[in-house]
Amino acid sequence: MPIHHTPPSRRRGRPAKGTPAARDAMLGAALHGFSRKGYGGTGLREIAEEAGVDPALISHQFGSKFALWKAVVDEIALRLAAARRSIEELHVASGSTEERVREGLTRFVTANCDIPELSKFLSDELSQPGERQEYILREIWAPYQDAMLPLLQEARADGLLRHDGSPELTLMMVMGAVMLPLLMMRRRGLSKRDEAELSRRLVSDVLPMVLAA
Repeated sequence: MPIHHTPPSRRRGRPAKGTPAARDAMLGAALHGFSRKGYGGTGLREIAEEAGVDPALISHQFGSKFALWKAVVDEIALRLAAARRSIEELHVASGSTEERVREGLTRFVTANCDIPELSKFLSDELSQPGERQEYILREIWAPYQDAMLPLLQEARADGLLRHDGSPELTLMMVMGAVMLPLLMMRRRGLSKRDEAELSRRLVSDVLPMVLAA
C-alpha cells in the first residue's frame, strides 16, 4: 500500500518524478515522520529526504504540508476501507449475534494492528483539538463507528456487553485498549512474527474486557 514506509538504506535509487512510486514514497515518509515527531515537528525537507525526492516535488504534488497530511489520512482511510466493509457485511451475515459481534471486533482490532504507525499517529492527532482532529474523526473514526455500532447495539440488546455499556463507549474502550499496547510494544521494534502474535493477543485479551462471558 502507499502508506508503507521503506527506510532510505533499503531503497534502490530515487523514485522517478511524477510516478506512483514517487507519490507512494512521499506518503510513506510523511506518515513515518508525522508518527515519530508529530505534525509540527516534521518538515517537508525531512520528508523529501526520507522519500528520496526533491522537496519541490512535494510542494508541486500536494501544495502544502497540511495537504500532504490530509493525503496521508486519506490513504489510511482507503487502507482501512476493506476492513470496514468486511465488518458491515456482518450486519446481515448468518450466525448468532455473539458470533458476529466477536468477528466484527476481531476485524476492528486486526485492522488497527495492520498499519504499524497508525496508533502513534492517531494518538497524537486526536489529543489536539482543531482542524486535523476533526478531519481524522470524520474520515477514519466516523466510518468505523458506523460499521461497528449496529453490531454493538445488537450485542447490548442481547445482554452481551459488560455492565450494559453503551455501544459508543464500548468501541472507544476497545480502541484505547488496542492503541496503548501497540504504542509501547512497537517502541522496542517488533519482527513480523512478533507483530502477528501481538495482534492475536490483543484480540484474545481485549474482547473479554467488553463482552460478557
